[in-house]
Amino acid sequence: MKYATILLIILFSFSALLQAADENDFKRKYMHCLEDAEIDIDDDTITIYDDDYKIKITGDYKLYVDGEYVKTNAEQQKLVEEYHDLIFEIIDRAKDIGRQGAQIGIDGAKIGLKAIVGVFKLLRSDYDAEDLEAELELEADELEELAEELEREAEKLEYMADNLEEIHEELKDEIPELEKLDTF
Repeated sequence: MKYATILLIILFSFSALLQAADENDFKRKYMHCLEDAEIDIDDDTITIYDDDYKIKITGDYKLYVDGEYVKTNAEQQKLVEEYHDLIFEIIDRAKDIGRQGAQIGIDGAKIGLKAIVGVFKLLRSDYDAEDLEAELELEADELEELAEELEREAEKLEYMADNLEEIHEELKDEIPELEKLDTF
């Protein structure tokens, strides 16, 4: 039983590390609602481009296509603003989730190390497997709660990315200069 508990703690530690790495992949996957385009973020300006076009949305929500300012009506302007702000919100949340995931991974690794040290403590006559299990279980439970909260945050991020994709499609449908771009 004691070795199974230790093994589970170590496996949990590695899975937490993998989750932290997956958060960065998550950001790349869901931020890329464009097929073949690239997205650059410079201060408060978003630039979306491929071989055929370059779209820029500035921090003051001005839209440019291939260097030409695109005049928008109130409804179109609202979409441009929502798109711009949501991209930055997604990036900020993704970074936060990545940091939290990395911290959970580090904490999981610490529990794994405690489990290894605990194996040596088992050699003492006043310390048994139940003591080790009790020590590790409390920390593992707390870490599991943090990981579950992080998963809920990642689900919110996924919802935001879906919303971004919807706004992206609305932009394309509502703004003729974007509608004529095949890969936007």
